[in-house]
Amino acid sequence: MKKKNIGIVGGSGYAGEELLSLISKHQYMNILAVSSREFEGQPISSVFKSFIDPELTFLNPTDKKFFECDVVFFCTPHGSSMSMAKKFLDSEIKIIDLSADFRIKDKDTWEQWYGMKHEQPELIEQSVYGLVDIYANHIKKADLVAVPGCYPTASLLGISPLLNKEINISNIVIDAKSGMTGAGRSTVEGGMKKEMHENLRAYGVLGHRHLPEIIQEVNKASGKEINLSFIPHLIPMMRGIYASIYIHTDSKALNNDIFQEFYKESPSVKVIEDIPKISDVVNTNKCEISLFNTSVDGQYLVITAIDNLLKGASGQAIQCFNLMFGLELEESF
Repeated sequence: MKKKNIGIVGGSGYAGEELLSLISKHQYMNILAVSSREFEGQPISSVFKSFIDPELTFLNPTDKKFFECDVVFFCTPHGSSMSMAKKFLDSEIKIIDLSADFRIKDKDTWEQWYGMKHEQPELIEQSVYGLVDIYANHIKKADLVAVPGCYPTASLLGISPLLNKEINISNIVIDAKSGMTGAGRSTVEGGMKKEMHENLRAYGVLGHRHLPEIIQEVNKASGKEINLSFIPHLIPMMRGIYASIYIHTDSKALNNDIFQEFYKESPSVKVIEDIPKISDVVNTNKCEISLFNTSVDGQYLVITAIDNLLKGASGQAIQCFNLMFGLELEESF
């Protein structure tokens, strides 16, 4: 396949930095344009020392160079990609969006949780949810892919194999913990590192924006509404997500074989017997999963571990690209 020209809108954050690194190693991708309002005009190599191309500079996100691309990745805060997506799509440029703008199918729900009007509701239905281990066949045909959030990726990979009519789930409790990079570079460098030293805390206890995304996919797969709660926590490390998922069901025969069968075609998901560890998945595009009984009758514990910047963001975005262009899912990893 001929190399595809790639643009990244919002390339100076943690996810953008990871994406730059992955694209520079990909044999079918050529970085053509990268934007950053903060570093506009500066060489990318002066901001990210590991990036060796001295010719490439950060552009304004409205630069015409982006319309020379085959694919544009968005690593922007919510509200940005929806204002630009239609122009790219009309120019037959594919979009892989790491923001939240097209993840939630119900416009009113999105507006409620994100506190602003959705500018392109007609594109919501066109978008494909980019959970590659579940929706690979849909992603292959997509022009607009909404890459899942990091918490939903870790949570849904742990829940999805159990969402069938033979397993009656009454409720799900997700206790998830994330490294600080999930909060974004400006927040981390603005004081979070100091605050989180030798610390751990919950946040979003009255509702986190990833909750409706998780509920949407759980209810879609199960064909019914399942009671679900989700509490995120920050942990004093830079990267990784660890999700402890408590599932209440009347089924007596759940075991890891269910997960092994479900993910037999998924090279990035590893079902294990031991307890997953963040240290085994950090800096990789892998997800480790394991299932356990608890001391509560009818309750099972699923534990998942991923790298929030790779499998939870940029790594999964590259997997979406691979599927969209007929490549092996793990090309470049």
